[in-house]
Amino acid sequence: MTAAGALLGCLLPWFAVKANSLEGERGPTGEALPQILTDVRSNLKRSADRIRQTAVAFTATGALFGCVSWWLSLTVSDAKDEARMRVESDYASALADLAVANQHAGRLAVEAEGFRERAAQAEDLMKVAEVQSEEAKKETALVRKSTAKALADMAAANARAAQAERELTKVKERIASKTISDEQRTRLRQALKPIQKRPVKIIAVLGDEEAGKFAKEISDILKGAGWIDIHMSRGIFSGGIDGVEIRIRDGEKVPVSALQMARAFDSVGFDPSLVLDPSVAEGAMEIIIGMEADSG
Repeated sequence: MTAAGALLGCLLPWFAVKANSLEGERGPTGEALPQILTDVRSNLKRSADRIRQTAVAFTATGALFGCVSWWLSLTVSDAKDEARMRVESDYASALADLAVANQHAGRLAVEAEGFRERAAQAEDLMKVAEVQSEEAKKETALVRKSTAKALADMAAANARAAQAERELTKVKERIASKTISDEQRTRLRQALKPIQKRPVKIIAVLGDEEAGKFAKEISDILKGAGWIDIHMSRGIFSGGIDGVEIRIRDGEKVPVSALQMARAFDSVGFDPSLVLDPSVAEGAMEIIIGMEADSG
């Protein structure tokens, strides 16, 4: 717009000069020429006025456009500066964030390395724990097996101990039942005195110590009751002897003294058994004493 106004300003003088030259060329002979010149000048003046007005308008428009351009350039410059500053600020902030992110990434990398090391250590510990677990399982199996065997042995030992205790109780009961008290000794001696004094053989089971002691007491009681012909010995018998047996040769010829002696022993609680034995001498009797159930 500014350039167009300047161009119109240059053309105006040229139009003025051209009008003056046309006026100078007017001769005396041309009567209509003045009118023509007047019309031309008038037209040129109007054209010049229009051109001047147009030039003024263009000049004003150019000035306005220049102002607007200047304002726009300032505004754009400020916007550029603001945008540049904002970009620089954002860039600096981004760099700071990047530095923080790099620092955080470094810490994360260190932590990740630590995690990897701890994971490797944990894996090693798990392998060691698995090996120890397998060994513990084997040891547990051995312990269970040993425990089961020990429990079985203990149960067997307890059973044997209980059996031994029962056997011991039985032995104690038999010993107690075969022990002669002073009262029994006196009563048995008095019961034996009236009996005919036939020869008596007292045989204790071989290896039975209690039977030997009891046989010695019976022998002393018989002697106290007046018996003289008493023979003591040890013997082995088939079958168990538990208590007192009075053996005779013949069941049809049972000596009266044997029956009386059996009643005498029975009166003091010894409950003797009357047994037939062909090996016993005719008219004689044998007292067999055994204190153990499996003696013989």
